Amino acid sequence: MLIARSARLILSALTICAGIVAPASAEENRAYFSFGGEKRLPECTAASVQSAVAGSVARARQDYYGGRTILGINDIQEVAFRVNGLSPLARRYCSGTANLSDGSYQSVHYLVEEHAGFVGVSWNVEACLAPLDKWRVYGGHCSTLRPR
Repeated sequence: MLIARSARLILSALTICAGIVAPASAEENRAYFSFGGEKRLPECTAASVQSAVAGSVARARQDYYGGRTILGINDIQEVAFRVNGLSPLARRYCSGTANLSDGSYQSVHYLVEEHAGFVGVSWNVEACLAPLDKWRVYGGHCSTLRPR
């Protein structure tokens, strides 16, 4: 009886997961679950994106950026928007000038990627301060966060 109940629970869980992962229609080319009419990605200038960029830099190791944090981002530009290419996930490539806590200004490059958030439900941001990426985590001059 316990085995049968466990088997039913596992089967129910798999059925629910299959419904979440499968696209809503054959025309829809999304890799993961997303809500019907929502925009795929926020704009580069959106406050939530700018906050995520600042948070990404703030979460870096204390010695990586020399303890600097982003106070604001100016001159924001969308460099490219890619969707339904090699990957069905939408990617928005952005750049701007970051005003840092030490009073300096540095170029910042960031990528807003669809379904890269917690369990693939939301978007995520990867950010890089180009001249300060001393370990080249994002390649030379933040190349992995720029379109190719």
